[in-house]
Amino acid sequence: MSQYNKFMVFIDGSNVFHGCRDLKFQISYEKFLPILKEDKNVIRVFFYSGVKPPVSNEKKFLKMLGHLEMEITTKLLKTRSVRCNSCKKVAKIFTEKGIDASLSTDLLWYAFQNAYETAIIVTGDADFIPPIERVRLMGKRIELWAFKHSIGNELKSKVDKVNYIDDIINKIKKK
Repeated sequence: MSQYNKFMVFIDGSNVFHGCRDLKFQISYEKFLPILKEDKNVIRVFFYSGVKPPVSNEKKFLKMLGHLEMEITTKLLKTRSVRCNSCKKVAKIFTEKGIDASLSTDLLWYAFQNAYETAIIVTGDADFIPPIERVRLMGKRIELWAFKHSIGNELKSKVDKVNYIDDIINKIKKK
């Protein structure tokens, strides 16, 4: 075990949800977390996600994550109207606001506090490139977990190590 290198885990819950949906499986965080922590001195795990009002729909899931000793940050999803160009119908869709900013802020804050040497980020979102670049300038390492279909070459080039969730689906999917 790398007992002297301190790790923190930052999970973009929405990115994981959409990646799992695209690949048609449900993730078991009870199975995924031990893989993320394997042979590592993980001192904190953070989970970020938008939630639909009323929040009660996700309460059971968030409570389960809390039992896994994750620190959870949620923001209410916002609704916005979109009009179909073809049929002109208007539909309400949910959009996430503030989650990426919260994850980025924590990633930078804990790096400035020297709370970790390596950050494990679970996302494929290129919006995290600027904070990742700053954290690496501070001498911190970044290990990325992402889905192959949702990660671009630019993000891959900005981190120290890339792991693919696709490669462990059979180990982490809910039965």
